[in-house]
Amino acid sequence: MVTLSIVQWEIITFIMGVTLTVLLLAVGHWYPWTRKLPRVQAYIYGTVSLLTGFTVWRGLTGDWVTVAGIWAIAGAGGLTVILAYRIDRFVLAERQAQMTKRGDDELGESTG
Repeated sequence: MVTLSIVQWEIITFIMGVTLTVLLLAVGHWYPWTRKLPRVQAYIYGTVSLLTGFTVWRGLTGDWVTVAGIWAIAGAGGLTVILAYRIDRFVLAERQAQMTKRGDDELGESTG
């Protein structure tokens, strides 16, 4: 039976985490998706791939507090990005409505 030192186990689990992340990202990149992923879904896939590798590395060493923390931080960041995209859509729609109204007002003045 082979006994590993703590340092050796850290290195092995780190390599496992990196390998898993690389494989997940490669599969996601070359997978024949039936449609192109929208930007936010692509962000989610990439982030989850990174976090999964990190989770394997730290989880196998028993560091679940750090794993929980990084997932919480990434989740908060993801929600912020989703909220920002929704705000951007709202602002764009408002600007388009104002431009349309200005155009209608200008057309009304020239014909009246």
